[in-house]
Amino acid sequence: MIVLLISIIVFLGAAAVLLDYLLTGVKAQNAFKELGGNTYAELWEENNDIVGWITVDGTNIDYPVMQTKDDPEYYLRRDFEREYSVSGTPFMDADSDMETPSSNWLIYGHNIKSGIMFHDLLKYKDEDFYNEHSTFTFVTIKDGGESEENTYEVIAAAYSEIYPTDSTEFKYYKYASITSEVVFTNTLEASRTYRSTTREFP
Repeated sequence: MIVLLISIIVFLGAAAVLLDYLLTGVKAQNAFKELGGNTYAELWEENNDIVGWITVDGTNIDYPVMQTKDDPEYYLRRDFEREYSVSGTPFMDADSDMETPSSNWLIYGHNIKSGIMFHDLLKYKDEDFYNEHSTFTFVTIKDGGESEENTYEVIAAAYSEIYPTDSTEFKYYKYASITSEVVFTNTLEASRTYRSTTREFP
């Protein structure tokens, strides 16, 4: 009887934690949807850490992108209002300089199992999904809220991890801003080699 009672208490506790986690995710997603109703100038006035807005059709990915070079992971567990949030807000690598012409930027976001943040990138495992959603939009937002929208092509999607510094594996996170065509070509070739030896997405 005592064991049964303890099991019920543990179950109820776990259920409460899971429910809180799911509700927190729903609340965060709704907050981002509300932000989408503002102009980029209004968003910049509210929080000038914003540097862009990323949207991938067919997914939940429709979020502001933040950048804080002095504290690179500031938005790892913070929302747009700078309050604590388990899901955080997508943010750009501190070494990605949007003022310098570059072939790429590096944006981080959580993989939340409830389906929010960057979880839907896993849909690119499905070749049909890729064929139907091979592009995405990214709006750059500069000081004062000046904005420019561009469309980008998805050229690759793959699983990866953070490797030891002395390992020889391709480290995508080392390439936050590529400004040389030669380096870009070499990086692309290295990533192709990497993808051929991993659980490659289509």
